[in-house]
Amino acid sequence: MEPKLLSRARTSYVQLDTGKCKACWKCLDDCQKQIIGKIDFPWHRHVRITNPVKCSGCLKCIKVCQDNAFSKIDIVVQ
Repeated sequence: MEPKLLSRARTSYVQLDTGKCKACWKCLDDCQKQIIGKIDFPWHRHVRITNPVKCSGCLKCIKVCQDNAFSKIDIVVQ
C-alpha cells in the first residue's frame, strides 16, 4: 500500500490528511461528538478519526484547522 493512502482518514462528511496536521489539537476541543482522537508520541503526532460513524457533518474541524488538514467531502445524493 502507498504511504499516502495511510495518511488519509474520512467520515461521510470530512476527510483528514494526517500529513498536514501540526498537532495543535484545536479540533479535539471543537468536536462535540468526540470523533477525533490523537496520536501523541514524541516522534509522531497528529489527530486521527476514531469513530467516523458518529460524525454529523457540523464541519467545525474544518473551520478551526489552520493547517487545512480537514476537507469537506461532497455528498452525491442518488
